[in-house]
Amino acid sequence: MDLTAMIRLTARTRRADMTRIATAHDRVEQADDLAAMLNAAHSAFEDMLSVIRALEDPGHGMFIPLVMAAASAADGRDAIAFAPSLPPRRLHTAIGGVQLYELGPVQAIASKLAALGELLATRLIETAKSAPDPGDRTACTDAARSAREIQALLTVSEP
Repeated sequence: MDLTAMIRLTARTRRADMTRIATAHDRVEQADDLAAMLNAAHSAFEDMLSVIRALEDPGHGMFIPLVMAAASAADGRDAIAFAPSLPPRRLHTAIGGVQLYELGPVQAIASKLAALGELLATRLIETAKSAPDPGDRTACTDAARSAREIQALLTVSEP
């Protein structure tokens, strides 16, 4: 593959990553009951993990925070997987067409991931408070901790 083709593929991947993050954000925001929230959180952690893995580049200054955020995303996903009320089948269909977003640097995508982490943590703590099953409360609390870690790792401060 030549350099031009590689750049185009990277651009398409980053647009898809931004769409994936926006879709996950919307699903978490719109989840209106325990099962929907657990499903949205599980999917969001999966999507975050995929996006982070695509961004990891040992030559980039964000490499270590991204690797650590990927571990937190996997931990959050795994915590939710143990929630007794998690639906056995995904409620969401695959993401449709790619929306066009202005491409930005890795830091821009990291900022979107950090914002999703913040939303996830907030919604999971709210869900934990109202969940009747102790297993669901524990899963939500543990996953919220992972989401906060992602937020802290990927919050990029301006120079």
